[in-house]
Amino acid sequence: MRARSALRAPLRAVCALLVLAAACSDAPPPASSSPSSAGAWTMYGGGFDRTFFNPHETLIDKETVAKLVPLWRFTTGAVVTASPVVSDVELPGEGTVEALFIPSWDGNLYALRTRDGTPIWTFRFKPHPGASYPQASSGAIADVDGRRLLYVGSGMTMYCVDASTGALVWEFDAGTGCEICDFLTERNEILSSPAVFEGAVYFGMDLNDFGDGKGGFYGVDARLGTLLWYFDLETGATCRPNEGDDVRRYDGYHSAEELGLPEDFFATRPGCDHDRAGTACGNVWSSATIDVERRLIYSASSNCDTDDDPATPDPPPPMPPYDEALFALRLDGTPAWVWRPREVDNDDLAIGGVPNLFEIEIGGRVREVVGVGVKDGTYYVLDRDGVNGITGRIEPYWQTNVVPGGDIGGIIASAAVGEGKVLFSTAVGTDIANPQKPAAWGLRAGDGAVLWSNPDALPSFGPTTAIPGVVFMGSIGGSVFAYDSDTGAELARLGVGGPASSAPVMVGGRLYVGAGTGARGGSPAEIAFQTSLIPSPVSAFCIAGSDGCPESGSCDDGNTCTVDQTAASGTCENLARPDGTECTVGAFDGRCTEGVCILDEAICDDQNQCTEDVSGPGGCRFTEVPDGTPCVVRDDAGTCQEGRCVKS
Repeated sequence: MRARSALRAPLRAVCALLVLAAACSDAPPPASSSPSSAGAWTMYGGGFDRTFFNPHETLIDKETVAKLVPLWRFTTGAVVTASPVVSDVELPGEGTVEALFIPSWDGNLYALRTRDGTPIWTFRFKPHPGASYPQASSGAIADVDGRRLLYVGSGMTMYCVDASTGALVWEFDAGTGCEICDFLTERNEILSSPAVFEGAVYFGMDLNDFGDGKGGFYGVDARLGTLLWYFDLETGATCRPNEGDDVRRYDGYHSAEELGLPEDFFATRPGCDHDRAGTACGNVWSSATIDVERRLIYSASSNCDTDDDPATPDPPPPMPPYDEALFALRLDGTPAWVWRPREVDNDDLAIGGVPNLFEIEIGGRVREVVGVGVKDGTYYVLDRDGVNGITGRIEPYWQTNVVPGGDIGGIIASAAVGEGKVLFSTAVGTDIANPQKPAAWGLRAGDGAVLWSNPDALPSFGPTTAIPGVVFMGSIGGSVFAYDSDTGAELARLGVGGPASSAPVMVGGRLYVGAGTGARGGSPAEIAFQTSLIPSPVSAFCIAGSDGCPESGSCDDGNTCTVDQTAASGTCENLARPDGTECTVGAFDGRCTEGVCILDEAICDDQNQCTEDVSGPGGCRFTEVPDGTPCVVRDDAGTCQEGRCVKS
C-alpha cells in the first residue's frame, strides 16, 4: 500500500420530527442553493463553480490587507481543517445574525457569531473511529421549504441540520453506519464538501487507500436524506433505488444485510448489480463542482494500487475506468465523460482538489473550461464538454507543470481562479525534510504561462482563496500568507495558531480560518494522530480601526482560563483566572488549573478497545493494553495485538 498524505487536508436516520410536515411528503419540491454573494460565503469554494474567488470583497485589498489584526479566537477541542461557511440566520430574540459554521475534529459542528465568536449552538457528530480525516468536509447552506439548512459530512455520514438551531434533520451513511468500526474494519469517510442543487446533495466517499473496500459518488435527496443514486467508479454503473425505497445506508462493497437493504436489492434495482468486490479503489476525496447551465457535475478521483510495481498488491493495470480521473456526471448520476493524465501510476499521484469552472479565450474564441490540480505538480485545463474544441479529442487545452510532485506533494488542495489567473500552493513533494519549492504560484488562465512564483513560500496542504488583487494561502508553518496576486509579493502573514489546512474565507472586511492538521485511523501512537488532537482555534481578523475592529486588534487568546486585556504599554496581557473557575474548550466544560482548562469529559477517546486513554494538561496519551486482551470486532471475538483488535 502506498502512502497517502497524512496532512490532507474529514443511517438509521429517518425524517426527523423537527422537519416541517411537508418534508416527509412523497413529491418534494426542489431545494434551492444560490452561489455565495456579497456578505455571504455559503459553500466551499464560494459557489457551484468552486473558484475560491470572492469578487464582492472590496474592504480588504492590497493596501488594507497588511492592517488585518485579530478580532477573536474560538478554541475547539482538536484541529480544524475544514473551510468556514458564512450566512445570515434568524435567532429568537436577536433577529438576523451573521453566523459562521465549521466542524472540528473534536467531533462537533459549531455555529459562531461572526461579530465576536460566541457560540450560537453546537451539534455532536456520532463517532467513527475508522475515519482518517473525520471532520474534513466543509458545509453548504441551502434554503429548503423556507428553512435554512446546513449540510456537512463527518466520518462516513452526511448530515443535514437546521442552521438556526442545530437540530438534526436527517443523516445518510455512505457505509454501514457502524459507530465502533476501527481503521481495520471500515474506513469509509466523506471528505467531500457537499454541493446542494435542485433538490439533491452531491458528494464523494473515500477509504484512504487501505485494505478492502472502495469509494464512490452519491446523489441524496436534500429534503429527505434518502439515496437518489450511487455512481460506482470501478464499473461506471449508476445504482438507482426504486420509487418508494427508503435507502439511508449505501456503499459499493458491503452486503445488503450489512447495509440494511432487502436481500434482493442489488438484483432488482437498476444499475445496482455491479461488481461489489472491495478493491479499495474509486476513492473520491474531491468535492462536486456544478455547471448549472450544462447540468453537469464535475469531480475527481484517487486510485489505490493499480500499478506495475510488484511490491504493491493487486489489482494490476489497467486502472478501473474512473479511477484517478477528472470526470463529469449528469444530474441523474450517469457518466458524461472522463479523462485522466496517465494509465499507470506507481507514485500515488492522485487528484484531491475540487475542479474549478471558468472561461478562457483560446483558439480565437471564448471557451468554458474546467481545471484541476494534481499531485504530479501539474494544473490541467479541459473543455467542460470534455472534447478539446481544437483537436477534437478529450484532452487538455493546456497543462502546466510547476514542481515534480509526489505522494505528499504537487497540487494537493484546490486552486483559486479569478481576474484571469489560476492561483495555488504546492505541498511537500516526497520528503518532508526537503520540500519542493517554490510553493506559491500564479498562472495565466488563458494558456497556463507562469506569471509568478514565490521562492520563499512555505508548502501548504490547504486550498487557496482570493479576492481582487490578493491571494491567501495557508502553510505548514502556522500562518496564512497574503500575496499580491499580480506579482506574488508577500503582503501580510497572519498567525492562526497552527498549520493552516483550512481555506481562509473573506467576507465583509473580515477573514475567517481554522487551524491544525493531522490524521486519525492509524495507531494513536503515531505523531499525526497525536497532532490531530491538539486543541486548535477558529480565528477572525479585521481591518484595524474599521467598524467594530480595535485599532491594535483584540487580545483574545481563545483560552477561557485567562483574562485578556491591553496593558498600558499597548501590549496584550493574558492573566490566569483563579484555579477552579469554570471554563470551556469548544463544546466541552471544565475547570481552570494554572491557566489551563482541565475538562470534565475526556476528549482523548480514540474509540479503540486496545488502548487506555488519558487526558490532562499536557494533552492526550494512549497506552496499548497487553497483547491478548479480549476485544470485539463488530460481533466477533478478537484479541488486542499491538494496540489493535484482531478477529480471533
